[in-house]
Amino acid sequence: MSTRSRILSVALMLVIPVLIFWMWLLTEAIDSSMLCPRECWCNPEKEILDCSHASLEELPLIYHNPIYELYLHHNNLSILAKKAFVSKSIFEIESLHLGNCKIWYIDVDAFNGLVLLDYLSLDNNLLTGLNVGTFKNMTHLQSLHLAFNRIDNLDAGIFEGLISLEMLNLAHNLLCSLRSDVFIGLTNLKNIFLSHNRLSTLHPDVFRHLTKLNALYLGENEELQIPSNSSFLNIQTVEYLDISDCNKSSVMPISFENATNLTKLVLSNNNLKTIDYNIFRVMPKLTHIFLDGNPLECDCGLLKLWRWCQEHDVKVVGYMEDFVLCESPKEVSGLWLGVLGKAQCINGSITYEEDYNSAVTNYVEKRDVYYSIYNYVTYVEPVIHIILFIFGVIGNVGVLVVIICNSEMRTVPNVYIMNLAVSDLLLLTINTVFPYSNNVSDSWKFRDVLCQMFGFLRQSSIAVSPYLISVMSIQRYQIISKPLHNRRQAMTRIITIATILGIWTICSLFAIPHTLAMHFKGVCSVRLSLKYYQKVVVFELLVFCIFPLGVTACMYCLAARDLKRSTNIASGEVHNQRNSRRSTTRIVLSFTLVFVVSLLPYHLLWTSFIRRDFGYPIEMYYMYRISTYLLMFNSCFNPVALCCSSMCYRRYFKHYLLKCFGRKSPTTANIARK
Repeated sequence: MSTRSRILSVALMLVIPVLIFWMWLLTEAIDSSMLCPRECWCNPEKEILDCSHASLEELPLIYHNPIYELYLHHNNLSILAKKAFVSKSIFEIESLHLGNCKIWYIDVDAFNGLVLLDYLSLDNNLLTGLNVGTFKNMTHLQSLHLAFNRIDNLDAGIFEGLISLEMLNLAHNLLCSLRSDVFIGLTNLKNIFLSHNRLSTLHPDVFRHLTKLNALYLGENEELQIPSNSSFLNIQTVEYLDISDCNKSSVMPISFENATNLTKLVLSNNNLKTIDYNIFRVMPKLTHIFLDGNPLECDCGLLKLWRWCQEHDVKVVGYMEDFVLCESPKEVSGLWLGVLGKAQCINGSITYEEDYNSAVTNYVEKRDVYYSIYNYVTYVEPVIHIILFIFGVIGNVGVLVVIICNSEMRTVPNVYIMNLAVSDLLLLTINTVFPYSNNVSDSWKFRDVLCQMFGFLRQSSIAVSPYLISVMSIQRYQIISKPLHNRRQAMTRIITIATILGIWTICSLFAIPHTLAMHFKGVCSVRLSLKYYQKVVVFELLVFCIFPLGVTACMYCLAARDLKRSTNIASGEVHNQRNSRRSTTRIVLSFTLVFVVSLLPYHLLWTSFIRRDFGYPIEMYYMYRISTYLLMFNSCFNPVALCCSSMCYRRYFKHYLLKCFGRKSPTTANIARK
């Protein structure tokens, strides 16, 4: 069997499994979309149904089960009638999103049948109250969101049956008071959000039955009363307590005598001028106290608190990025509270050392690394993107100008190089624009079309580069192995164009599975199709990386073998032709090298990361950024590799560069003769 026959047999053995893999991915995604309600989007795994922003006035009919996540937010449902979900064949969902649906009434039996539900969001609706028994059968529910409604009263038994509930969000409602028995039965509740209501007095025992309560948010209740002669709350399990923005001018140690496990106390944005340091004696486990936004008097009383904190490793900090500042006395007004480290109290008067201003500098240097990352993403990263974009555009446009404007450069290899430059320009544009596409409104009708278009163009342009290099390496092997034959039967223009169109077509077809996994949900990503995309990314590793790289490596190995066997130069081969062949071979090798150091790490990095799940969203964000830099690096350095490997291209680049600056340079005719 000849070498060519063996190569074709191996190629066929590789191509058939790839095509089967591709058809399997395509069939899975198309099957899901065919069973999906017309107004909705279904992920390829048929586990998530997104019907948000669809102007629905009633629940959609589900044609397949199980559906585990159902997004119905931003519709016009108004009323959830009796057995609203069971009647639409919705049984096994675990996560239900009903925010911003203008719901004002929920029937007591509306959620019947949703026994597996563990997440329910009813945020941003028009609810003024709830019927007792509404949640009675939701024994698996762990997270309930009722924020941004108009609820002004909670009856006893309203949360009956929620034995697994761990998080309850009632923020931004109209609650004025809470019954002492309203939370009875919520034995697993860990977090309660009651901020931004109208709460004034709280019964000391209202949270006493919550034996696992860990965090309590009471901020922005401006009329909330904290007793100064008795305990505020009879709950010892709470570790995080937020009473910020409550217009408090004083807090007493006795108010927190039962909060013995408290580790973080948020008192931000009140009217506190000083705090009795004895408050820490009743909270021995306290590690952080948040005091930003208060008109603090940095006097002898606050100095005692500061020294206590320093001795017992209690951090006096600000919420988010805000600083804890002194408001008085005048000489330290506006300075960080750490200025107390430069103070001393003599006969009831506080004095500061001459260098007390240095405390501000020390504080700024200790700011959390989070803000450095934030500044990098906000200010530095766009600059890097722009620099890479400009550098890459100049290089690839230069390649196009050299080939298009000079007839002697329109050879078959250069036509492939021209297409490589086009794909690099497309990839640079997509990677520069795509990160900002997430600023598109979530309610925009064509957000999914835009998202999928970006995904399709990105993956197509990623795939074109290695396949063009593979075709060029095949041509190099043919010329080296049979130089005379290839000169007599040189590829015609039609064959060249057909080959290029075939490459773009194949790459476009291979990009379809990735496109079908993309969906706009707050951001444009594959987050909701992760299981499906874990298969897609393996497919892309094979067809976008391993297969073309293997073909290129094989062609160069065969070419090296033929060159080693050959002892004489072909009789019809002249010196210039030999140099031309060597130059083209160097060019293809340089492109292959750029591919190996950029696209290969990108595919390996991204595949390994997706296969092990995202972990935390921030990990996905940074992994995407790293991979984007690798892709842009590939597009930027292909022109550089071309100049480094080809004297002819260097001369043309120099010629056009000098012309741009109005300087004299050799004519293109002279360059061609050289």
